[in-house]
Amino acid sequence: MKTRILVIGGLLLLAALGAAWWYANYERVPYKESVGPSAEARLRPFLAAERFAVRMGMGANEIRSLPELGQLNDPAGAARPVSALLIPARRQALDPRRLRELVTWVERGGHLIAEAEFLGVSDPLFDLLGVQRTPTDAAAGKPLAVEVDGRRLSVSLGSRMALHPPAGARIELRTASPERLISYHRGKGMVTVVTSLGFARNGQIGANDHAELLWELLDLTHAAILQIYNRPERLSLTGFLRQNAPEALAAALALLLLWLWRIAPRFGPVAPDAPLARRRLLDHLRASGRYFWAKGLRAALVSATRDAALRRLARSQPDFADAPSAEKILRLASLTGISQEEARRFLAAGGPMRGADFIKLARDAQRVHAALEKGKK
Repeated sequence: MKTRILVIGGLLLLAALGAAWWYANYERVPYKESVGPSAEARLRPFLAAERFAVRMGMGANEIRSLPELGQLNDPAGAARPVSALLIPARRQALDPRRLRELVTWVERGGHLIAEAEFLGVSDPLFDLLGVQRTPTDAAAGKPLAVEVDGRRLSVSLGSRMALHPPAGARIELRTASPERLISYHRGKGMVTVVTSLGFARNGQIGANDHAELLWELLDLTHAAILQIYNRPERLSLTGFLRQNAPEALAAALALLLLWLWRIAPRFGPVAPDAPLARRRLLDHLRASGRYFWAKGLRAALVSATRDAALRRLARSQPDFADAPSAEKILRLASLTGISQEEARRFLAAGGPMRGADFIKLARDAQRVHAALEKGKK
């Protein structure tokens, strides 16, 4: 009994010591787990910038069609609050008329924040604004310093490109050399050109001083609304499946390959070509006979059949050719075993005849050949 109590007490003591050690070395802390962007964030790359502007007391909306973009320069909207339009690259859908309307909207007091197209890609908007793009050897990933009200903001504008404003432009804000972000006045409004809008996109707005830089840009014209032109993407079934069902696509592809492997023919060694078929002499004779018969040359076939048999008979019996007709009939009937009447018709055969009569003639001629081969007389 005492042993049992000692064992239970020892186990309880070990459990207590283990719990004390656990609580002394570990504590509960919050843990952040990255779950990736939501579906809305994947569809709207500047969603974080919109929500940031709303939290800062501004309005925010997204322009997803060309007619909505054209309403910015509506003369009836002159009393609208000042807005800032953020327009990313890949805007080739904008025709020259709409680009000119954007410039007019800026000159009336708007703030245009435009991203440069890649080098080698035409950029009609920058050409219209008089901004030049040139390549640079400066490191693309190194953060740059931006002087704002005596403060230095560290921003990352990754691009091997430098921007040059139009001559005589009144610069309000710019990065240190190389110039990758320039804000200058145009008419009553403001133009901000930047090599990359990555600092305002969802994945990078929280890094470095990107959010503060965005706010400083919006505050240049004291804009009340942030508007973002998001180029609508065409819906793609294949893109949707690649993004949401890659496992199902991989399984379907594997099944397709297995099915093709199963039904595919098994290739072995190359089979030799079949030798050319050699026809018998009888085949050629039969083909010749059919040709003569089809062309109406039956008389020639009749004469050839009869004469071939008689010539062979004359070679076997030299006196047959000079014998009287009656004797010829008797000797032919005796040789072949046919009647005298059939022998007479055979000797007198000539000219075209019906098919049945020609068959009888050929049969009698064959009997002559067969009899002579057997040595009959």
